Amino acid sequence: MTSPDQSSNFSFLAEHDPLFVELAQAAERVFANDPNTTLIKLRQLGEAMAQSLAAMVGLEFSEKTSQSDLLYHLNRELRLDPNVREMFHILRIKGNEATHQFRTHHKDAIEGLRVARKLAVWFHQSFGKQGTSFKPGPFVAPKDPSADLRELQAQISKLSNELELANEELSESQKLNDLIAREKTEYEQLLDVMDEESRAKAEQNEAIEAALAKQEKDYETKLAALREQIKAQDSQSQQRQQITQKTQAATQHIVLDEELTRILIDTQLFEAGWEADSEDLTYKRGARPEKGKNLAIAEWPTEHLGEKGRADYVLFAGLTPIAVVEAKKENTNVAGKIGQAERYSKGFQVSSPLISAWEIAGQTIAWPDEGESHYKIPFVYSCNGRPYVPQLAEQSGTWFRDVRSHANTKRALQKFHTPEGLLDLLTRSKEEARKTLEAEPFGYLKLREYQQKAINAVEQVLSSDERSALLAMATGTGKPRTI
Repeated sequence: MTSPDQSSNFSFLAEHDPLFVELAQAAERVFANDPNTTLIKLRQLGEAMAQSLAAMVGLEFSEKTSQSDLLYHLNRELRLDPNVREMFHILRIKGNEATHQFRTHHKDAIEGLRVARKLAVWFHQSFGKQGTSFKPGPFVAPKDPSADLRELQAQISKLSNELELANEELSESQKLNDLIAREKTEYEQLLDVMDEESRAKAEQNEAIEAALAKQEKDYETKLAALREQIKAQDSQSQQRQQITQKTQAATQHIVLDEELTRILIDTQLFEAGWEADSEDLTYKRGARPEKGKNLAIAEWPTEHLGEKGRADYVLFAGLTPIAVVEAKKENTNVAGKIGQAERYSKGFQVSSPLISAWEIAGQTIAWPDEGESHYKIPFVYSCNGRPYVPQLAEQSGTWFRDVRSHANTKRALQKFHTPEGLLDLLTRSKEEARKTLEAEPFGYLKLREYQQKAINAVEQVLSSDERSALLAMATGTGKPRTI
């Protein structure tokens, strides 16, 4: 095995187990030539840390236990901070994607390294000798060999959109053709460099993988022994309480910087079905909506009452701008920022080839606000990447408002809507639903009088734009039929 590399972002993990630091350094080592393997190794690192936590509290698990199941049980035992759960989750899904993809972008691997570093620091501050006094220093990102290629692709995207707006033939643009030719050359050179480095490191990687396999077996044996030791103790509950205290103390030192917040929100949008990359998929770099694609385009310019601003994201279902997202760093009052997203909705300019959301909804004009303005985009969000925590309701979660009606208030969601979900909301008619309810007879249901009264009461609540109602019914009074 190699000795811990002091230049590594993860060398401090050597204090816990050689497997931790070897997995992390293996992820860094192969980054330039194989970013896919970087993400796979980082997923394994996340799994190893979760298994270590499970062993410390005596939880049963085997090689068949999935990471998501293990994290579920760990959360029940230790009440893990939502940010910690989210970081474990990101490493898991990025690693799974890398396993099933032919190639991963270097940028995705850098993001994985950044998340893994933050999670590793939390683990070390929980269980390392220095505890929460440990100062990790800044994350040092590896040099991205694909940076020039990404810049070329951004130029191509921007120029293509400019030509389309000017109704010029793309094939006749010499500048565009030159850029495309350069892109092809750059891509081929990148592949050559990656392949050459892979061949140069092949023998070294083979030896490292063999050593890792042995170390993984040793680690499994170590965890099994630790688990049995914990189970044999009389004070298991006290042990779990101590572990909980340590992890929660380390949690107080987690700071989500702007870069990590961006990664969290991009991932949450991606999981909801939106193509999101707030670093590359931006208005400034030439990103524009496309037919058949659900894009979250970052930094879209708007202007309302002479005030210019850039929406953090505008969500496009094909060519239709359907939602605005205001994304802020942790500790911002998320609920209070909905108003900013509303201003971006009013300041958005819908011009060809865009298709307005109000047309999809069957209207002739946009939705008026309480003044003289109109909402051009029907749905708005505010978020900071932090999963929803009821105790910190206004500082966490994904807050949402449907601005088409003054009666619609902002509310917290667990996650973003899918593109299909927003389109369904857009085309759904409350008026038609109310008329259907009013016309719906009771006869065929064979209900008792008090059941009909209960149903009428709930319908009245819904028609008054209330979102919830409670029916208190005793045993034997027909709850299933009423529902």
